[in-house]
This record gives sequence, C-alpha cells and structure tokens, in this order.
Amino acid sequence: MTDLAVLAFGFGVMPLAAILLYAFPGIVLRHREASWGILAGVTGFLGLSHAMALVLQNHSLIGDRTLATVLSVLGLVVGAGLGWLLLDGPYIRTEPNRILATSVAFVALHSFGDGLLIGASFVGGISPTVPLDAVTVSATAVHRFVEGAIVVIPAIAAAWRSRPAFPLLFPALLSVPAAYLPIWLLDVYGFTPVRSVLALSIPTFVSAAEATLALFLVARAFLPLASVDRGTRWLVWTALGFIGISLVHFLVE
Repeated sequence: MTDLAVLAFGFGVMPLAAILLYAFPGIVLRHREASWGILAGVTGFLGLSHAMALVLQNHSLIGDRTLATVLSVLGLVVGAGLGWLLLDGPYIRTEPNRILATSVAFVALHSFGDGLLIGASFVGGISPTVPLDAVTVSATAVHRFVEGAIVVIPAIAAAWRSRPAFPLLFPALLSVPAAYLPIWLLDVYGFTPVRSVLALSIPTFVSAAEATLALFLVARAFLPLASVDRGTRWLVWTALGFIGISLVHFLVE
C-alpha cells in the first residue's frame, strides 16, 4: 500500500499551502466581496452539490431503503446541529472565531470524505482507479489549496497570526487515515454484504453531515459577509467561485 500512502499523504498536505495567503492579508481584507463571495460559491458546491450528490447516489446503492434514509437524515441532522453549536451556540463567544471554527469543521469533514473516496479506489483491484496525469494532479492541487483557503481567509479576518493559524489546517490531514478505512473494512469483513453496506453507509453519513454544515456556513456566514457592502458584485464572485470549483472537479473526476 505504498502507493496509497504517498497519494493519501500528498492529498492531505496540499491544503497546508493555503497559509501562503498570509503574504497578502491586505488584499484579502480589502476585497471583501471577492474573498467571501468566492468562499460562498466554493463551499456551496463542495457541500451542497458535491456532497449531496454522493448522498443521493449512495442512497440508491445501499440496498436497504430504510437504512439509507435513516443514515442520510441522521447525517443531515448532525451537520445542522454542529453548525448551530459552532455558529450560534454558547461555546465560542466572538463571531469571527465562530466562523473560523465552522470552517475548520467543514474542511475536516470534507477531507475525511475525500479520503474515503481515495481509499475506495484501491479496493478490489491491483492498480488504483485514480488517474495520475498532469491535469488531474494540477486540478487536485488547486482543489485542495482552495479548501485550505476556506480556513485561512476566516483566520485572517479573525486577526489570527499565521503561526497559530497554521495548525488549524491540520484537520485536512484526516484524509490520510480515512483513505485506509476502506482497506481496513476489506481486511476485517472481506468481500461480504456487511462490508459493502458499511463502505457505502460511512461516506453517506459523513457527506450528509457535510452538506448541512456547508448550508449553515454559506447562509449564516459567507454570504452575509460577502453582501454587507452595497452592490451586487458579490453575486458575480459567488458564481465565479461555484463555476471555478466545478471546472476543477470536471478535470479531476
């Protein structure tokens, strides 16, 4: 599994490069509509489009409609609860830190889900089904850098310095252990119906939680910040963020 180790680790550390945005804090803070609008579009795609598409796809593949529905709804509820606790709960006092904590949680969930997809590509065959050409690798690097920006831009806005903010990107490394989970399930259960159900149920639950957490983050934080100034340019930036990350996924998948 050396190839999996290299792929998972490389995928996991890519978002750490987003700390380079600390070299341009003035640009990030001055261009509020662009910064928050792009984050809203990107997060909206990753959480509401991509993650929910996976939930709907797996819902039809699990085989047990009742189990699939319960898992999906439970994940949606957990994501909504987490979003409420982080953004409106009593545990984090200041608004900038609430947004930052929610961004970290979202990136952690998304990275865990991406890791599951990477690990699944190594199940059942000698060679992985993950393409490793120049276009795919470049698009993946852009994809993960933007995910890191979902944490770094709120950290800059919350007046965190780069050194204490850097560890906030470490949850992106959850993609590494997540990549080994499908292999572990195969070792424990083999090619049995139990393994098949678990291999679909876990990403379904994680993606459902990611979807509603993204909904809270976009509706409660990113869009209000993007639209606080007069004008409608934030709509353009939000659309560009959504279209841009969609294009990146077209090149990756």
